[in-house]
This record gives sequence, structure tokens and C-alpha cells, in this order.
Amino acid sequence: MAPSPALTDLAHFLRSRRARVTPEAVGLPRSSTRRLNGLRRAEVAALAGISPEYYTRLEQGRQRRPSPDVLDALATALRLDDDGRRHLHRLGTGSPPHQADTAGATAPHVPETTLRLLGSLTLYPAHVVTPMRDIVAWNRAESWLLFDYAELPAPQRNFAWFVFCDPRAPELLTDWEKVARGNVHRLRHALAADPHNERGLRLVAELTQRSSRFAAIWEEHDVRGPTTGSHGFRHPRAGRLDLDYAAYVVPGAHPLELVVLTAEEGSPTHEALKRAAAES
Repeated sequence: MAPSPALTDLAHFLRSRRARVTPEAVGLPRSSTRRLNGLRRAEVAALAGISPEYYTRLEQGRQRRPSPDVLDALATALRLDDDGRRHLHRLGTGSPPHQADTAGATAPHVPETTLRLLGSLTLYPAHVVTPMRDIVAWNRAESWLLFDYAELPAPQRNFAWFVFCDPRAPELLTDWEKVARGNVHRLRHALAADPHNERGLRLVAELTQRSSRFAAIWEEHDVRGPTTGSHGFRHPRAGRLDLDYAAYVVPGAHPLELVVLTAEEGSPTHEALKRAAAES
């Protein structure tokens, strides 16, 4: 019987993390004859307190449902961060019972209160996004910053699709690689939590086919949950803009985030946003 997709993902993730941990990072000596940069399977097993045979079965996708204690020990042995540890537990313990993907057939419902808040943000660009990176609502300031997402067919109103498939992305984003990686990491994080999501699976398949860069980053198996940060933009009229972003969970039947981009008051970016708001 072939390994299940979840077990296969767990095996890939373990192998990719093991390859990144050097012996020196875990206090092991490096002999002059050693050719492997990362850890050996037996070394990971010893650090985690499990047998090499058991760990080998995990990496080969042949071991079902390792215990939470084993997963914690492996996360520590592989020096995973908090996102990586959570991701390992999702892959190792399985997902919650699958529910019908109602969001795949129709656009997720954005609460009216959220839409009113979005519209009231006249100065700061803001949008509502699904875990699979689909943009389901946005304000006028966001359209000014990038473009009106209504110009795109609904399946292409997606940040990951925009970054990897829209030729405008490298021109608009000052650090394309950073944004590209962030979208892949968020998408893998979301699919680990909802591995049967049809929209997400279709999107990954399409982007893997269309973009060799997406395929390469996807195979690195890095994950990242919601966070804060900053992005730089090359605006066609306003020039360089530097914006900080934060995501806020939107309560409701569908998992959504309201993302707001702001700038320090008095900064050139803040002044550019004020001028744009006054002109709109």
C-alpha cells in the first residue's frame, strides 16, 4: 500500500529539515571523512531518543501516527522554530475530520462589519484574504497602491498567483524574493491545516506547473503562520513606498484575515498616502 499524502509530506519535511542541521549546531563533532552536510538519520534518532529503525520508517513514510511526545522530541532535535514545530505536529498527527469545502464553490462571506471597516480606511491600503491567499475584498487605497483586483478573473485574485504569474509583480515589489517566499510559506502552512482544500491543491498544482521558482521554494518545505512585517513598493506615480503590515483575524464561518498596511506618521510614504486619499 502506498503511503498516504500526509505521511509523504511528513517524510519530505523530516528529510528537508535534517539536511539543514549541521553536526556543529547540535554539539556533534565533524570528522574529516564526513561528506554529509546535515545530520545522519541515526544522529537525529539519537537526539530524539528513538530508534534509528523507527526514524527511518518515518522518513520513508511507512510509520503511522507518531505520538506527540515523539514529534516534540524530533522538533527539538531538528531545531525547529514555533511554526515548524506546529507544522510537524499537523503532519504527524493528521488533520481534523474533513468538512465539505463550501468556500471552494462560492466566495467566502465577508461580514458586513468588516466591509464597513475596510471602506472606512481611506488612508491605509487594506484587504481581506483567505488562508489560501485569495483576495476577497479590498479598499480604494489598496487599488491605488497596486491595482484594482476586479481587473483580474476571480481565480487570479490571489497573492501567490500574482507574485509568481503576473509580470507586474517584480516591478511593483522591491523585494520580490522575500514576498514570494512568504506567500509559499503561508500557503504550505494553510494546506497543512486543511490538506483536502480543493482550492489550495489546485492552486499549488497550477503554480508548480507555471513557475519553476514556486516549485523550488515549495520543495524547501518551509512554513510560516500569520505575522507582521514590512513591504517595499515601486509606485508608478508616488515612487518608493515603505509600508508595515499586520493581519487581524475576522470572526465568522470562514477563516479570513484583514490585512492593513500603514506607514509612520510624517514619513514620505505617509505623506504620499495622504495625497492619494485627498485626490480620490
